[in-house]
Amino acid sequence: MLLGLLMSLGGFVRGQSLGEAARREQEKKKPTPASSASPAPTYTEEDLKSRKRNGKGSVSELPVTGGPSPAASASASPPPEGDRARLEREWRARFAEARARIREADARAYEERVEVVYVSGVPVQQKVRVKVETPELIAARKALDDLEEELRRSGGLPGWGRE
Repeated sequence: MLLGLLMSLGGFVRGQSLGEAARREQEKKKPTPASSASPAPTYTEEDLKSRKRNGKGSVSELPVTGGPSPAASASASPPPEGDRARLEREWRARFAEARARIREADARAYEERVEVVYVSGVPVQQKVRVKVETPELIAARKALDDLEEELRRSGGLPGWGRE
């Protein structure tokens, strides 16, 4: 009797097939017409510049365009390739010169001293080379730091200052 009752309830409880589950998931993933109606707003450089000049409201009041205008992208382009290559060569030469000055100052920054060391309790004098921070070395390092700052402020690429 219990078996008969369970079998009669089996018609009410129906399992979900794998195909039905897949169909339902695909329906959930389909975009709704309201969500794909319009892309996000875009603003051009001209829009931002006109707002700055006029002193008008916030960016949220800017007119929306379909994409960047050709005039805005042309005005924001980097310098021509020839100028850029020339600038890079000049900056690299300046950095190489500054590093050469540091190497020269570093080589002259050593002085020889006589120090006393104890070997098995016996004092022994020996000659040692000790590096001293000379004003020339400090000035050469400061010049390199200033050159790096100048490159950063000029808008040059950071790689131009590397060896």
